[in-house]
Amino acid sequence: MTALLPGLPPSLPILGGGIALLLLCIAWRRSEARAILIALATLLLAFASLWWPLLPWPGDPTGMLFVPDGWFTYIAALILLSSAATMIMAWRETGTSSDEFYLLLLLGTLGALVMAGSADMVIFFLGLETLSLSLLGLIAWHRTHPTADEAAIKYLILAGLSSAILLFGLALSYAESGSLRFAAPSLDGQEGPALPLAATALVLTGLFFKLSAVPFHTWLPDVMEGAPTPVASFIAVTSKIALFAALARYFAGADLLRPDAAGTELAIVAVLSMFGGNLLALGQSNLKRLLAGSSIAHVGYLLLALLSPGPFGLASAAVYLAAYAAATSGAFAALGGASVPADIAGWRGMFRRRPALALAMAIMLISLAGIPPAIGFFAKTYIVIAGVSARRIVLLVALVASSIIGLYYYLNVVRAMMEPLPEEHRAARGTPANAGLIAILAIVTVLAGLFPETLVRQTHSLLQPTPIMRQASLRPAAPHDILYRE
Repeated sequence: MTALLPGLPPSLPILGGGIALLLLCIAWRRSEARAILIALATLLLAFASLWWPLLPWPGDPTGMLFVPDGWFTYIAALILLSSAATMIMAWRETGTSSDEFYLLLLLGTLGALVMAGSADMVIFFLGLETLSLSLLGLIAWHRTHPTADEAAIKYLILAGLSSAILLFGLALSYAESGSLRFAAPSLDGQEGPALPLAATALVLTGLFFKLSAVPFHTWLPDVMEGAPTPVASFIAVTSKIALFAALARYFAGADLLRPDAAGTELAIVAVLSMFGGNLLALGQSNLKRLLAGSSIAHVGYLLLALLSPGPFGLASAAVYLAAYAAATSGAFAALGGASVPADIAGWRGMFRRRPALALAMAIMLISLAGIPPAIGFFAKTYIVIAGVSARRIVLLVALVASSIIGLYYYLNVVRAMMEPLPEEHRAARGTPANAGLIAILAIVTVLAGLFPETLVRQTHSLLQPTPIMRQASLRPAAPHDILYRE
């Protein structure tokens, strides 16, 4: 397969083989235990394959469908680990116990990986739709849940609309450039800037819908509230990592420091997402909706890193994605393991009822808030450094101001967990696997914040995607040469 498709990462056929095997096992005899074992083994094997040597790339590399560079390897590792965490959350959770549930999760993971590594418009769109269709089934999984059908219908309509807008933008980009390469069209074309500007605007609109960036965010809180908790985690973490990776690759060859329409649109959406997401979460009493608002705000922070090319731009985004994935996955795991209502009131007195779970949830929330010693503090500081190096003063002011707003609702949940209860309440306990997942994510969040050198070293060893389109050999990039060209 790799010989037929030059540059095809081995993780993709491994995931495809795991999906086929799971389908055969479901057709033969149903077993949830066997289904999750096959799914987790497939994810672990795909994770190990990220460091397997690739076959040489024959022919002209500009015709490649996939770019298995360092950026893809890093993003794919985050996607596979986040998907594995989602499966562990779903194990024996009420309403998600079924073979097909893990099959859809594998399909969604495959679509996310295709998006992260695609160098071709058609391949990118196929990956996007694979992810979207699997999410549709996962969101509506709770057939008896009163809001599941509403969430699924909202996602179906808006996902279809955003896909149509995105596809129209890709078609205009092809009409302008004559190439299917997944990259922002040049504004210096012979026909003038109107066509490439329209193409870029439509592609960005479609991607912003999928990323739930403001003002295209209104669907996310309703969908995450109606979806099962593991699916909400999958939407907030895995799908957003893949979408941001694709957005960064789309602008890999563009100079985002130049004042043009695309950079202005990205900057406006970044500011709106920072404030809009935090203000949305500020008034929420439901933890799922609160984390949805938090997720929107973090999209804005990541857009600041994207708009700060230079010594720290992509590296800061990569560190932030890892910090966000660990903290958000841990928060949803704690939410699912608590077996209490998702309202903040249900978490009152949790430090008395289940102190270990409450401590883990507090660690995740202070990491999302950017409070030391959790990794979220270092990740946000890293983005600030990137913004300062690129002189993004307005965006930096927005980041600081919106982060102050975010402190209130994150610490409000911690305060509720510390409140004494008038009488003792018993809290049901989750599965041992979920408890182990929460403990691991909490430890990683703290240790990565205390010792971030290893993570920073990994992000600075990423390779530059743009030259790979033009030359057949991979080359290490200096820290200031990651993804962007000066």
